[in-house]
Formats: sequence, C-alpha cells, structure tokens
Amino acid sequence: MKKNNDWYFLYPGIIVVAVITQVPFLVTLVYSTLRWNLARPDLPVKFTWFKNYWYFFRIRDFSQIPEFYHIVWQTLLITFSVLAICTIVGFLLSLLLDHVIPGVNIARTLILGPFFVMSAASGVIWKTTILNTTFGWYGTIAKALGFTPVDLISYHPIAVIVFLFSWRWMPFFVLVILAGLQSIPGEIGDSMKVDGANWWHATFSVKLPMIRKHISVAMMLGLVFIIKEFGLILVTTAGGPGTSSYTLPYAVYMQVFNASNVGRAGALAAITVILTLIGINVLYRSIQKRSAIYG
Repeated sequence: MKKNNDWYFLYPGIIVVAVITQVPFLVTLVYSTLRWNLARPDLPVKFTWFKNYWYFFRIRDFSQIPEFYHIVWQTLLITFSVLAICTIVGFLLSLLLDHVIPGVNIARTLILGPFFVMSAASGVIWKTTILNTTFGWYGTIAKALGFTPVDLISYHPIAVIVFLFSWRWMPFFVLVILAGLQSIPGEIGDSMKVDGANWWHATFSVKLPMIRKHISVAMMLGLVFIIKEFGLILVTTAGGPGTSSYTLPYAVYMQVFNASNVGRAGALAAITVILTLIGINVLYRSIQKRSAIYG
C-alpha cells in the first residue's frame, strides 16, 4: 500500500510561518531575561532570569496600584469596548448592505475605505483636520453653533481612541459578517417570506444563528488586530495626558525608545502576547458555550 505523503507539501508553509512569527517571539523571550539598557553602555548585558517580569508585577506600596496595572486595565477597556462596538454596529451595517438596491455597491466600497487607510495617516487626518479645536471641522462647527470646543484628545483620550479604533476596524467586521449574510441560500429567504416571518424573527432567529461562525471569526481576529493597534495612539494622544491612554503595545514602544530598556520591553511584549492568548481563549470558550446552548 502506497504511503500518502501529501502532507509534506505543508512543510514550506510551516517553515515560513515559524521563521516569521515564532523565531522573533523566541528572541523576544530571550531579551526579556536580560538586563540591557541602551542608554547605559557602561553596564554589561546581564542575564537576570525573571526580574524584568517582577518589575512590572510587584506591588511596592499596597496603598497605591502600580502603573502597569492601570495600563493593563486601559488596554482591556479599550479592546473590549471597540470589540463590542464593532461587532454590534458591524452586524447592523451588514444587514443594511445585504440588499440589492441602487448604489449598494458604492456604499459597500465607501464603508470599507477606512480599513485600507494606514493607521498613522488616518490618525494624523483625524487629529489635525477634524478634531482640532482651532482649524478642524469639529472646532469650526462648534464655534459656528455658539459652543466653546473642548479638546477631546486632551480631556477624553480613552473615548477618542475607542472611537478611532472602531472607525478603523469596523469595515473588517462588516466585510466578514456581510460575507456570511450573502452566503445564506436565497431559498431560506423565500421560505421566511412564505411563512410570514417578521424582520425581527428573520434576523435574530434565522440569519444570526446561521452566521454565528462568521461573527466568531471576526471577533477573534478583531481581538488580535485591535489589541496590537499602535499607530493611532502614537499620532493622536501619544499615550497622554501622562499615561492615561497607554496600552500595552504603546508601553512596549516607550520602554524601547524612551527608556532604552530592551529587557523590560521584551518582558512587557511577552506579557502582552500571553494576555492576548488568554483573551482569545476566553472569547473562544464563551462563543463555543453560547453555540452549544443556542444550537
């Protein structure tokens, strides 16, 4: 009997993925165990085991929560707020676009636009031409209506980031969910019309269960994309005021380019990856549990 060796064709793909993803991560893990400060060339690079991790997790004063935990909380708040907004609004927009009406193709193209704009470029546009209180659209319209414009980026940085992240990644959710809606056979729609199903029943009792897997894929991939978003924060709030809009990826950037500490940046990057994997696992188990309950 001839042995089937078709799976050997997977080797090139596995090797490429391993080199691109796993090798850099292993190098990061190695860096995370080193005392390596680029601003102090007089200090030798030294192996310190897990001291860089302990630096972030330890609580020096029980009356004051360390900054690291605030950054973790801000990252979770931003990520899951954006994930919820993108999922709910993306589903509703997909329902609107799932109709054969004049101009629907143009509408689909326009709504997918933000997904193809670079994060840094879109952040600069929002900060300078829209949200600026002096010569931006927001400031001009507010003054024309007799209001004093508030600097949203300075006073409400978390809300601004959640809005910009949602604007940036909403098209991805629409793309995936709309593909699921359009994969529903036309016969099912005809059957619902014959049975006299109203819009609510047809949408949430028939269509939603049929595209649950598409929504699950959008949410899990969206979680990865959102939590690693960096460019929008860099060019809009720059993590400020202070550290009030820091996320874990931005904190990694600051550890390297501001503190020049490679070891702590590596540890923080590893912590970010671990928390992301935990979040994906929790989200996946929650989705699987709901799928088992609702069939």
